[in-house]
Amino acid sequence: MEEKPVNPNEYLEIPKWVNEDYFQPILEKDVSGFQKIIRFTPIAATAPGDNYASIMIRVHIDTLLNDGSEQKISYILKTQLDVNKGGAMISQMGFFGKEKEMYKDHIPQFVKLYEEAGLDIELAPKCVHIGETPESITLVFEDLSRQNFKNADRLKGFDMAHMRCVLRKLAELHAASAVNRLLIGPYASRFYDSFFNEENRSMLTKIREMREPQFVKAMLEWGVPDVERYLKKSLTPSQYFNAGLKLSQVDDSEFNVLNHGDCWSNNIMFNYKENGEIDRTIFVDLQVAKWGSPAQDLWYMIITSASLDIKVKEFDHFIQIYHERLAECLNILNYSKPIPSLRDIQTQMLKYGFWGPITANGVMVIVLFPSDKDANMEKLMGVGPEAESLRDRSFRNPYYAKAMTQLLPFFDNKGLLDEE
Repeated sequence: MEEKPVNPNEYLEIPKWVNEDYFQPILEKDVSGFQKIIRFTPIAATAPGDNYASIMIRVHIDTLLNDGSEQKISYILKTQLDVNKGGAMISQMGFFGKEKEMYKDHIPQFVKLYEEAGLDIELAPKCVHIGETPESITLVFEDLSRQNFKNADRLKGFDMAHMRCVLRKLAELHAASAVNRLLIGPYASRFYDSFFNEENRSMLTKIREMREPQFVKAMLEWGVPDVERYLKKSLTPSQYFNAGLKLSQVDDSEFNVLNHGDCWSNNIMFNYKENGEIDRTIFVDLQVAKWGSPAQDLWYMIITSASLDIKVKEFDHFIQIYHERLAECLNILNYSKPIPSLRDIQTQMLKYGFWGPITANGVMVIVLFPSDKDANMEKLMGVGPEAESLRDRSFRNPYYAKAMTQLLPFFDNKGLLDEE
């Protein structure tokens, strides 16, 4: 008897429009010899706590082909949250508009640059459909799990082998984006915006004000040596936002790239050879791509996703691995400007170093929070007892406490907590 697909999140309410009628034209275009749908099974694509900014659905379809044979196929459908469940904030951030442009234009351009240089470099999954209405944007992708791609355990983080693959892949993405910028001119203005822009000031400042008392309370319970030293260096919500705004500004005299923008373990997938070695590495979720210093992606990825035993210990080595591949790719793609030195990249890591504390204080809270049925955008950013309880559990979470106990002295020793 055929196994029924396992739903990792029974709490996800799948929109009624995700049905056979929606997928009929997609299948007619994507599946050679398609005749009709035999069975249609939509389920959640991720477990609670693995995705906050969108609705992710894995659609299993059994199809009948013109020659009488049957074919099983599956897709990942990604669409916007309901406006009353965190979707208003996501819509204000413009995430889906960016991602649509990344898959429609920029990723194909980057891959083509490598093809013209004789290299087969894959960066992201194939997008088979982009749907747009006045209310929302929907993207449908090939299901990478059918090629045995999987995520690493976000609570354990990447070991050195995974970090090496991700850093090299990040360098490939960045190099192509820098070369493409010289060929096509500046990217659209939306790619110059980060979370920190004046339109979001009020919202982000209020969220920070709301969470700060719980964060400080949890911090006092972590057992961090000399905790008062770090508390004295805490920024007010307004100072914190201003620091983020400053980080997001682009210095055109420096080497800049199109950052992935949300480069953490769940947005990177791997498949493996029979002996367990990593074979292929690929990025997913390109909603917050941002033109600017590569330091943003490097800080973000290392802080959220390197395993705790190497996060600080191998930090400078990580930058060297990235730079070596970056220089190789820029040479291959005939980058016409001076190639940045390792020292140039390390200098940017320090100049834009506050991305480290911002990442640790923000998205790392989510990354290291074990799967929880209540973990969603609505509760994470909401008010009331349930939302406060979720935030309290996320701040007191032992995985997070252990990481912050290591990171706070690391940031302090680099002078990154002395942000004005």
